[in-house]
Amino acid sequence: MKAKKNLIWAVILAAVCLICAAVILYGRLGGENPKAEIYLGNELIKTVDNLSPDEEYSFRIDCKDGYNIVTVGGGKIWVSESDCANRTCVNAGKISGGGQTIICAPHKLVIRITSDSQTDAVV
Repeated sequence: MKAKKNLIWAVILAAVCLICAAVILYGRLGGENPKAEIYLGNELIKTVDNLSPDEEYSFRIDCKDGYNIVTVGGGKIWVSESDCANRTCVNAGKISGGGQTIICAPHKLVIRITSDSQTDAVV
């Protein structure tokens, strides 16, 4: 009788683990449709809906104090060039996950990854 109870608990635990794994994989692989929102000051100036285009491309964002070159490709977005003094935005690297940001404080540029998914966090 005790062995039968242990078996039932083992099956329940295995089922819970499989469900958790499926939820995590769904969130990382297919459940999200990440996009990038680009703000200059407080104004949304561009939305990049496809972070995985057929070919990598770049575009220039001009502001009153200078410029930033933003590059998109391989499911990521990054600032590849900037004429700001500290170049923290260039050194931030490539971002791709929901909630990640790149900030160029001197130019008041913010690039934020968002997603269509309503998941706030995966625990």
